[in-house]
Amino acid sequence: MTSSMNRLVPLLTLAAITLAGVQGHNMFVLNSPESVEISQTVPLRATELADITSLVLGFTVPQGVEAWKKLLINTPFSLPEAVVVLEIPGLKNPSFGLNKINHHNLILDESLEDVYAIVKQRILLRFNDKESSFIHGSLSNEEFLKDQVFHPELSSSILPENMELYSEKNKIFFNEIYQLNQLANGIKESKLKNNVPDYHWFQLQGIKSLNAANEPNSKEIINGEKALNQAISMLIQSYKEQYKNEVFIIAITNDAKQSHRNKRQVNSVEQNLNVAEPLSSDYPVIFNLLLWFTVIFVFSLLAISLSIAQMDPGRDSIIYRMTSNRMKKEN
Repeated sequence: MTSSMNRLVPLLTLAAITLAGVQGHNMFVLNSPESVEISQTVPLRATELADITSLVLGFTVPQGVEAWKKLLINTPFSLPEAVVVLEIPGLKNPSFGLNKINHHNLILDESLEDVYAIVKQRILLRFNDKESSFIHGSLSNEEFLKDQVFHPELSSSILPENMELYSEKNKIFFNEIYQLNQLANGIKESKLKNNVPDYHWFQLQGIKSLNAANEPNSKEIINGEKALNQAISMLIQSYKEQYKNEVFIIAITNDAKQSHRNKRQVNSVEQNLNVAEPLSSDYPVIFNLLLWFTVIFVFSLLAISLSIAQMDPGRDSIIYRMTSNRMKKEN
């Protein structure tokens, strides 16, 4: 009884950690061409997100069986030319000013930095001599913003509404909303569409700092989320116009510290449960080749042995021909 309980506790712990990961992290498909659709039947894992993103761009992935099950390609001739990811920790009420949003639970079993690096590497390997656009960084990082090509002349017309409600303590959020609107204008004026895949990943830390500086459900947070949703809606519209709707845009809401802690806890529990290492995708192929070759070889050898054993050793048989000379010499 004690042994059974000792095994049950780690299993329950693993289930609780996994459930927490599902409930705490979400992915929203903000824009997708009609040619691409993600199934909503099961949660997604961060380890699958890189494969799904690659498949959306038309790439072949080494272990994309699970990704294919969750991705529906209606037509392979009009796939997205760009993928845009908005990483938004702390956003509790995402609406993004859109009528239809596909929501998916996301289990962060891998760092989002690794997801970006994997997809970027695949694009570079396939389009090494092409001019793909890669953007990855935080809109609160001044050094990152200086390196971007989307930097039109500043104008008061792109400031979000009701900005007088925000004080100095909300400066980070204020600046980020401003940069989002600036980015939306810059995308419109750019010449990104060149039939080469582009990959843009923006980290929005402003809403997280806004939550930390104000009371929950306060007027500042409610208005702040509205302003953020409006700014993101403008950014989506700019990307759709620039790429003629051939762009796949997703938003990820997550708590980075919690995700790393959950991953470490899952690894610890798996070690206690003595969980086997995952098998290679080539294992079923190799196993079937060896299995059926062995079966065919054994039965072929058995059939040959029985045929020779039951053969009549007459003059027209192979046994007579192989032994007749020796018999004559002995006589």
